[in-house]
Amino acid sequence: MEIRIREGERRDRALIRRATMDTLWGDVPEAERSVLDRAAVEAHFRPHAEHVMDSRENAVFVGEDAAGRVVGYAIVGGATTMLSPAPTGFLYDLWVDPGARRQGVARRLVEHGAAWCRARGFRRMTLEVGAGNAAARALYASLGFAEERVFMGRTLSK
Repeated sequence: MEIRIREGERRDRALIRRATMDTLWGDVPEAERSVLDRAAVEAHFRPHAEHVMDSRENAVFVGEDAAGRVVGYAIVGGATTMLSPAPTGFLYDLWVDPGARRQGVARRLVEHGAAWCRARGFRRMTLEVGAGNAAARALYASLGFAEERVFMGRTLSK
């Protein structure tokens, strides 16, 4: 699929918000979903997402098909960890419309984001992905990403 990548604009916000929240909820482990209120999770997450999108330190890229329809987006920026003061490029979010998946859209958006990161002097790019999101994990592995740290959790009995 041929796409044009452009900088995200205010008019893209509603779609990005909706897709981000769907992705977020999908990444919540099944055991947690049963005890969480989706609206409360979204209300908690929304200000964090808005801060990332509004920061001048980050970039939002939108992919459009030949008809001008948004088929995906990526949000990138810089981040540091507790383990190193050296910042890395960070892929905050990646989404592709279900009807446009497996057509190279995600790959193009990630590579565009990587170029943006390189232009800002980042030598590495990192991301976080839900453990149960096999399709995304396979995509990222095909793009050269590998596990570096693993978050683990457990439910505490009452």
